[in-house]
Amino acid sequence: MEGTVRISENLGLLTLNNGLSASLEQQLQDVIRQTTAKIIILDFSQTDSFDDHSLSTLVRLHNTARHSGKRLLAARLDDKLDGIFKLARLNEGIAVFNTVREAAAYAGYSAGLPAGVEAGIQNAGQRSPAISGYAWPGLFTRLSVRGMPSEAINLNVNGRRVTGPLQGFGQLWQKTYTAVLKDIKLSPVELIEVLKTNFTRFQPSSNRFYPGPAGIKPGEIILINADTPGGLIVTGVMVLYASETSFTFITPEGHPESGWVTFSAEENDGGIIIQIQGLARASDPLYEVAFRLAGSKLQQGIWTHVLQSLLRYVGSKSQIEVAPLCLDKKLQWSKFFNIFANAQVFTILNMPLIFLRKLIRRKSI
Repeated sequence: MEGTVRISENLGLLTLNNGLSASLEQQLQDVIRQTTAKIIILDFSQTDSFDDHSLSTLVRLHNTARHSGKRLLAARLDDKLDGIFKLARLNEGIAVFNTVREAAAYAGYSAGLPAGVEAGIQNAGQRSPAISGYAWPGLFTRLSVRGMPSEAINLNVNGRRVTGPLQGFGQLWQKTYTAVLKDIKLSPVELIEVLKTNFTRFQPSSNRFYPGPAGIKPGEIILINADTPGGLIVTGVMVLYASETSFTFITPEGHPESGWVTFSAEENDGGIIIQIQGLARASDPLYEVAFRLAGSKLQQGIWTHVLQSLLRYVGSKSQIEVAPLCLDKKLQWSKFFNIFANAQVFTILNMPLIFLRKLIRRKSI
């Protein structure tokens, strides 16, 4: 196993060796489901890599723990990884501690630890070495929009916080769009570069994306002005992660979804797998109703269109597979009041001002 597992009757310690690979995720999912321990501490002291896929893995592990009546805690993160937890607001679901002993004390083990767990934390006062290979922005609390094209409407992004899957109201969905390309000679790096460079033109006509001058780089904002059945919506996303083979957008407060979407490419069996994967909940009750009526189908059409546009651009005739998976059917009623940040409502209320600005801009040309 790519990690070390120490389990007592009520407390578990999982030391994550290296990074969070797909095979390790499956092993950890099995451990969480099968163990009797109600508190499971993830020890990151041996973790030397962490990317956008790792972030989604932790959300899925957190979701499995909740469904199993258990709780995940995290310990011994380096400063950068601690900042990523806070930036993505993952720490609001998986509490973070400097040492395993502090996490265990929080779980009620202040007097002593089970022998098997004690054996795994002889160096619990130490924190992990700095993780290399980051492609994340620095830690901040509020979004700041700068340098956008004049035609972009800037609303519902500036000054707001980002929101991940843990902050949404609706059902938790993982929606995956995949194509296996065996009829082109581009590398995964080249394919992702094509997608980054042409991302705005690959959108359907109803979606107008406005990246800043730096493009798809960590921490950059992309404004979105989109036509929906409910009318115009003005929102945006932030680039949470960007490397040569993947990038991830995270949503701001008030966006239709609370979560992120990851675009990635990798070699596999003589071909290249290109994938778009969303992991998110509807942000509030209004959006949840909209997604159930028509929004989910419309969203599927958008990302299918983007992927089809990419395939046409590179000359591939590969087929696209769509795999929606509901990870949590429960609604998070504690997030009901997200409705007061609803970007669609704010856009409608600001329509007179938006129209006036457009009119002034036309006269000044």
